[in-house]
Amino acid sequence: MRYSVNSTVLPTNACDLLEWAAAHIEARGFHDGRDGRRFGSNGTTSALLRPGMLGALDVAGGYGRRSSARTYDYDALYAAQRLALDTLADLAAGGVVMHDPDWTDEYQHRRRVVHDWGMQDGRTGADAVALFREAVGLVEDAAAAATRPGRPPLRLLLPTAGDVLEWAAAHIEDVGHRPGVETHDPAGFAGTAACTMLHALDRALVAAKPNPGDAHDWWDAYRAAGAALEILAEHLAGAPVDALEGESDWDLRARRRAVVLGWGNEPGRSTAEVAAAFRAAADTDDAGSPEEPEESAEPGQATFF
Repeated sequence: MRYSVNSTVLPTNACDLLEWAAAHIEARGFHDGRDGRRFGSNGTTSALLRPGMLGALDVAGGYGRRSSARTYDYDALYAAQRLALDTLADLAAGGVVMHDPDWTDEYQHRRRVVHDWGMQDGRTGADAVALFREAVGLVEDAAAAATRPGRPPLRLLLPTAGDVLEWAAAHIEDVGHRPGVETHDPAGFAGTAACTMLHALDRALVAAKPNPGDAHDWWDAYRAAGAALEILAEHLAGAPVDALEGESDWDLRARRRAVVLGWGNEPGRSTAEVAAAFRAAADTDDAGSPEEPEESAEPGQATFF
């Protein structure tokens, strides 16, 4: 894909997205991200400013470059952005992103890992470009693994908490469960390697997140994602995991995530036990599932996102 800061054409695969981000830094220069006044929400920046790591990644993915005169394939864009972030975050972390109970969202945690890498003393634009281009080579292998037989690139409608938890159960059965502090097996890729129970839930929550171009009925997934964590934590704890006096929603969500991580990391916890726990929690979801989802998949199939 040809680089141009004025282009409204967006990359629909992770390799092109990472190459565009590298070219953006080469063309505009590199900012280490320490001066937050140069950045907007979530670390993004205007396409006309010197970008940091997240700024280059976001502008490459379309931040500030979309045009109302074009129609975009949001499924492909979202898949490319997620795969690019997964690979880049693992590289920046030096292997695999570690679980951090203080974070309430793995996606945002991965963004912070990339941002912190760019803020390290002495970090240069050449270093940033090299990391983006190293990620390109890994992404090619990761994309092949994500679309191997049995893992077609489907997006499923997950409008209830039960649907989200069932997706997590199918994912853990597909890739296998491994306890520990690392989100997934260092020998694999974030979406296809054996992972922790909390990581499987995080993948389900991301799979449920609607894209900007989705129809209105997809937006029920936002409520479902929040309810899924609450239902699962309550099921594993054997009692409601409610807010303590003076506790913020952020801290409550982090505590619920810690319950999931701790239960899944107990010695001897098997893949079958984790999948069964997801499904038992799903059975407590009173909302139920839709009669006919927009897209379906065989048990064990995973969505590429």
